[in-house]
Order: sequence, then structure tokens, then C-alpha cells
Amino acid sequence: MREGELKRSAVYRAVVIGGVLIAAAIIALYSPWLGLFKLREIVVEGNNHLAKEEIVRTSGLCLGCNLLRMPVHRAVEAISKLPWVREVFIRRVYPHKAEIIVQERSPIAVISDPEDENSLLVVGEGGVLVQRVSEGVSATLVVRGADLTGSNPGARLTDRGIIVALEHLHRRALTAGPFHLADFSNPSAIMLYTTDELEVNLGPIDGIQVRIDALAELLQTLNQADYRSIDLRFGGEAILVPRKVVNR
Repeated sequence: MREGELKRSAVYRAVVIGGVLIAAAIIALYSPWLGLFKLREIVVEGNNHLAKEEIVRTSGLCLGCNLLRMPVHRAVEAISKLPWVREVFIRRVYPHKAEIIVQERSPIAVISDPEDENSLLVVGEGGVLVQRVSEGVSATLVVRGADLTGSNPGARLTDRGIIVALEHLHRRALTAGPFHLADFSNPSAIMLYTTDELEVNLGPIDGIQVRIDALAELLQTLNQADYRSIDLRFGGEAILVPRKVVNR
């Protein structure tokens, strides 16, 4: 073997041996630290309607896994598919804790279950059906005349205009009272009804937010029990029809 070849062979062996020694040193250096990052605690915050156990189970995170290699993106994607969840964040809290912070959808209305007349479907923000219930919930506004993509939690209202209207009614505190029914059957005349038979004509679905704002302001200035109907179809001009006064 030539002298040059011997030198190259020696250099190659030295490089290989050096690489092995460096790798071994890195493993020896960091292995004890890896043991310190075992996941020992999972904390869930922000949940009201969802149980902690359901959120943790859905996340796929498990105690004992390595916090450094915890699949955060996959866990966020899985939790986001729960109908109640509007947004979710997961963060590592070193050395051994993970925090799951969820923001749930607010219930804004209910709609009759097309497959079960004894059940109601709770509509959350974004028009998502979040839960099936057999009795009333805090959002008592019943929706009529809205189409659905399905009847199971996770399905949605199909009409974006109706979703916008319901969210704005909720924002102006009109979904949990005084109104109990919103009828979207006629897109040119959206109707609201109270339990004491006051009816409000909000006009067409387009631009309805302005008329909802006008209604919210108007209700602060009058006793709704004195009126039979309120017509807001004509812009900022409200037409009020009082109840008949019975003379004794």
C-alpha cells in the first residue's frame, strides 16, 4: 500500500472514531436532562361546557411522554375539532407540565332537532351546533327557518347572513331575553317575538345589524309591554303599534 493511501486510511479511521466519540459524549451529556422533561401534569383552563378529561383524551397527550417532543400541533388540531372549541392554545411549562387553554363558543340560540322533536340543538358562535339537549339552555332564543348542514354537533347553519344576525343579537344581549323566537323563514322580513306577544319586524337580512342596534337602543327607552308591534323595516324610523287599552 502506498504511503498516501495509508495516510488517507488513517485519517478516515480517525474521523470515524472521533465522530463516534462525539456522539457518545452528546448522548452522555444530554440523556440525564431528557429524563427531567417527562410530562407529569396536564392543566386545562378556560373550559366550561367541556370536561377536562374529554379535552385531555382528545389531545392525545399522555403523562410520561417527553415534553420536548410533545406533538403540540397535532394536539391543537384534534382539540379544535370539538364543536364547543372556538380556539385552543397549548404551551410547554418546563420542566414537566403542559397547559391546554381553550376558548369555548358562547351559546347564542337553539334550534329544533330535525330528527328528534323532543330535542334542541344548541347553536354556538360561528353558527356551529355545539350540543344536543332535551331542555332549555341559557341562550333561550329559538331559531326558525334556518337550514343546517346536518343534525349532529359539529354541523352548522348554512346561511352566513343568519349567523351574523344571531351573533349580533347575542352581542346586543337580545338572545337570552326578552325575545324567545327569531323567525328567518322570510329573508325580507326577519321577525322577533317575545313571550308576551310583542313582535318586531327587522326587515331584510341584508344590513340587519344596523336595525338590531336601533332595536337595542329603542328597548332602553320604552316599556315593551305597552306595545304590540315594532316595525324597523324603514331605516332609522321605527313604527310602534301600542296595545289596545280596555276602558272600564
